[in-house]
Amino acid sequence: MAGHKPVAVVVGATGGIGRAVANVVADRYTLCLAGRDEAALKTMTATLPDAFHWVVDLAAEDVGVVPGELTTVDLLVHCAGVFERADIHAMPESAWREVFAVNLFGVAGLTRNLLPGLRAARGRVIIVNSTVVTGSPAGRAAYAASKQALRVFADALHREELGNGVRVTSIYPGRVATEMQRTVRRTEGGPFQPDRYLAPESVASAVFSVLSTPPDAQVTEFVLQPAWQSG
Repeated sequence: MAGHKPVAVVVGATGGIGRAVANVVADRYTLCLAGRDEAALKTMTATLPDAFHWVVDLAAEDVGVVPGELTTVDLLVHCAGVFERADIHAMPESAWREVFAVNLFGVAGLTRNLLPGLRAARGRVIIVNSTVVTGSPAGRAAYAASKQALRVFADALHREELGNGVRVTSIYPGRVATEMQRTVRRTEGGPFQPDRYLAPESVASAVFSVLSTPPDAQVTEFVLQPAWQSG
């Protein structure tokens, strides 16, 4: 890695939100693009000015060895997540475990492994959550429960690491025009209407706004709704 730019880890980097986040911070950071699709990571890495990739599967029991380049981590952005839709009586235990493995346990494990680097850099953790934490619609119990647990995790991380100089922010977007949202709408039996959802770039702009917060302040929660819902 050339230069002395700060280091940012973007988890779920090849997804809609992760890709937008990587693009918006690429000029300011050396990027570690993390995810489980190695081919997509390699392709994306080649398009950015100062980046490397880390193949990591949040659903695995162990997220793996931290790359040697991450002795300091100035920014960690969690964008990865999975969605399963089924009523509680029909949702198999395996599906519950998969959702929690990716949306909570993998996030917790990877963050724990990167804490030494985050502390060394007095870095930031930004977790892209969901407005589903305000209440679960029918058929989304596993997803909503995992996101509510992620909210609790972020709050605890904030309180525990503030003394170490690590600032933690949760961003809660409404519906975002991503492939996951396309899947959600298909399971709901409704049309995919990207012009009525947030653009991934809008979520990335929220991340950039958090990064612009001066050192004497921090944003702990950031709620972002599609404009069409206003009024």
